[in-house]
Amino acid sequence: MNKILETKDLHAAYGQSTILWGVDMQVKRKEVTTIMGRNGVGKTTLMRTIMGLLKTTEGDIQFNEDNIKSYPTYKRAQRGIGYVPQGREIIPKLTVYENILIGTEALPSGPKTFDEDEIYSLFPILKTFRNRMGGNLSGGQQQQLAIARALVGKPQLLILDEPTEGIQPSITLEIADVLKKLVAERDMSILLVEQKLDFAKILTDQYFIMDRGKVVRNFTKENADYDELKSYLSV
Repeated sequence: MNKILETKDLHAAYGQSTILWGVDMQVKRKEVTTIMGRNGVGKTTLMRTIMGLLKTTEGDIQFNEDNIKSYPTYKRAQRGIGYVPQGREIIPKLTVYENILIGTEALPSGPKTFDEDEIYSLFPILKTFRNRMGGNLSGGQQQQLAIARALVGKPQLLILDEPTEGIQPSITLEIADVLKKLVAERDMSILLVEQKLDFAKILTDQYFIMDRGKVVRNFTKENADYDELKSYLSV
């Protein structure tokens, strides 16, 4: 059972406007899978559909060989899918600690607590700013906070939508190091939406390229044609 997540002929729409037109893609265990493509081709819609924030109109979503397409979002989180949305969605009037604590709602049972030492070992800056309001952090710090919030739910699969958007290069590299560590040391699987090829190349085992709501190309890091890949990113 090498696949942790698979979509089959996945369709989704906003109202009468179909955005996803039969998306087939897979995420392998203990690997980083990256979705790439121009703006507006359906990448974020795909992530929202996987999380149950947008209803599947046709097709299936398999997670650990269980069809989850009818599951509500909270149940998908409890089954082991963590989600860091585009824009991060930090609650500005809560402290760093309180924002992280919200992520424990994804735990299926037991006390809603988390190992602070474990989280702060990944993101030391969050320990420094533990009592600072989330809205007073920089964009890069908020991104680290959003990832920490997802991790305390103990996901098997971590989904990140544009994690480098608007972030300075030094923090981008710190985030890449954390993601590598999660895969290597915690056997986590990662599904990434990313526009920056330089960042994606640091991490990615498998690429899926989207265009007009469909997957049009699939590469592994071993056979990736980066010139062709770039052609799907340019305007």
